Amino acid sequence: MITQDQIADWIKEIEQRPASSGAILRAITARLVELDKWNAELLTDNIELRSGNRVEEYEARIAALEYQIELLKRQPGAGSQPAQTTAPAGSLLLFQPSGRVLRLALRFESFSHAAELARFDAPLDPSQPAPGMLFAHPAEELLFVFDSGRTVTLDVEQLPFSGPNLDWRLARRIDPRPGEELSAVMPLTDLPHYESCVQISRRACAKLMPRTSFQSLLARGSIGAGIKRRPDKTAGLTFCARDGRITLATREGWLLTLPADRVPYTVDELMQLSASDYVAAVFSPAEKSQLVFLTNNARVIHRDADWLEPAVSFKSRGQAILSPARRDAGVRIVGAAAASIDGWGVVLRSDGVATLVSIASLISSGVLEHEGKPLELAGFALLGLQKQP
Repeated sequence: MITQDQIADWIKEIEQRPASSGAILRAITARLVELDKWNAELLTDNIELRSGNRVEEYEARIAALEYQIELLKRQPGAGSQPAQTTAPAGSLLLFQPSGRVLRLALRFESFSHAAELARFDAPLDPSQPAPGMLFAHPAEELLFVFDSGRTVTLDVEQLPFSGPNLDWRLARRIDPRPGEELSAVMPLTDLPHYESCVQISRRACAKLMPRTSFQSLLARGSIGAGIKRRPDKTAGLTFCARDGRITLATREGWLLTLPADRVPYTVDELMQLSASDYVAAVFSPAEKSQLVFLTNNARVIHRDADWLEPAVSFKSRGQAILSPARRDAGVRIVGAAAASIDGWGVVLRSDGVATLVSIASLISSGVLEHEGKPLELAGFALLGLQKQP
């Protein structure tokens, strides 16, 4: 602001030193330009406040912050009460494209040895997709994504527990609309810790959604189908740090790894797949994690995280997990994850049995057997828990 005292000082300066008048005039002009700019910005803010645009923007920011705070409260150990060893340490969800979801309670005492967790009353139908599996912490908020791109959020505690005898007729159904199928289920608690979310389709199409954009899409109830053409559909979603990586593992044993910031913001194809191949797992590997791949004939393939080769370009075949001979013999990948050596997972056998396994035992044995006989596997899921001391 220009005051009367400043004007009087300038006049006095010009009377005493006339040569300084040019410099004073330039200073006054610059100050007036600056004040005019501020006045225009204040006028714009005032118009937006009166029209409600700025109020809506602030309300959206407040809502996003409140949502992130609520998710942080759901983090394990965020509460003031100590964990009870008798309470479930988490849940294992099994879900079908029809929208049916079963929930198994997992307790710390279960994490002492490999054990059968639950079983279906009949072997899995090989003509149907194997049930999806997901670990969820207590008080978790779950995101259900349909192949149309429509999303539904639900607290895990709203899903009833199932007994060890699994029966789809007793499952909770997240009702799809006509023509829809449930494509993926994702926990949302970790969202505040990451900068973006990547959506991957079964045909290796992908798009990156910055966290703020992802939250806006969730508020609208749809993140988009994430595909180039039908019959492709979403295979999974994964959160990524700004400097993180994502890895795609396909059914026929191919890998593609690239920095998260190279994933396009619009849907694009990342790798070349055969007509029969599809993405079987998506994960974001940490630097010191152990890569574990399980095959349908119960073999375990183990690699260190530094074995991954960054993709040189999009639409390449990628890095091979399986040898050509094993691939030609019908060996397929049923699960893949970046795990801790102290972690645990669940293996779903083709005979309908879900079994707890330690990552250390998978790596050391290299094969899963039951009573000395080879198994056939249908799926694998990593559990977000470690063995308790």
